Amino acid sequence: MADGGREVAAPGGRTLRERFADLAARVVSAVILVLVVVILLWWGEIPFTAGMTLIVAGGLWELHSTFRRHGYRPAGWLSLAAGCSFPVMAYFLQRGESADLTPMVAALALCMPVLLAWCLFGPHSGSPTTDVAVSLLGVVLVGFCLSHFVLMLRFDTVSWTAPFAVIVMVWIYDAVAYFAGSAFGKHKLAPRISPGKSWEGTLAGSAGAFIAAYILYLTLNRAWLTLGVSMELAAVVCVFGPLGDLSESMVKRELGIKDMSSLIPGHGGIMDRFDSMFLTAAVSYYFLRFLVFKA
Repeated sequence: MADGGREVAAPGGRTLRERFADLAARVVSAVILVLVVVILLWWGEIPFTAGMTLIVAGGLWELHSTFRRHGYRPAGWLSLAAGCSFPVMAYFLQRGESADLTPMVAALALCMPVLLAWCLFGPHSGSPTTDVAVSLLGVVLVGFCLSHFVLMLRFDTVSWTAPFAVIVMVWIYDAVAYFAGSAFGKHKLAPRISPGKSWEGTLAGSAGAFIAAYILYLTLNRAWLTLGVSMELAAVVCVFGPLGDLSESMVKRELGIKDMSSLIPGHGGIMDRFDSMFLTAAVSYYFLRFLVFKA
């Protein structure tokens, strides 16, 4: 917006033109990401698993690279290999007759002493405790948690419906919360961790997730996705989506950075885009497994 030939600054020190450009980049990037994930889901289980593995690899690479730039030495390649093994393992487990996750739990338990030994006896920074913590955080939060989207493929004969429903709810929540918070957010949700997030955005995002859940209930027409289940899934998204988001914001706040990377225009990096899905994927899977499908 111009004022006598002068660009008027919007709240936050940026011009309205700059804010509009950021918003446009965010919308275009979000649409492309949604289309890619939907295509992978409809394409088949193997493409979706491959896509999730690439997301895990990219997220871990961002996490480790960010901490390395700040002087830490997480177990980069070892942690990345461990994290990427979980979606692959989940693919074979969900194709089995039982839903036994013992191999994944055993692999996760094995990762802990291996990564600990690497960070203690291999090349490390002056803070080996942080090196170990970051290495384990990446494996658990990114690799192990996101692999639950692959495990969801076993829930329905039309295998893509369960992960699709959860992913759509999370992205609707994120989008509505962002736009509402930018437009009229005044009351900070967690000012010490993420000053940009507001209660207004959180409430609007929650409303968006419940509306999306109702639309999915009407359109997917699956026996397991009753109105009650869709509303309960939306509640899971509204609780654990923000927790995952704030968890990553806490890490960025401590390091003094805004985004993990600039890989995705308008969103930052893979960690910034998928942070709301980490905890949501795992909790949604166990909710569906034990309370809906009772497998």
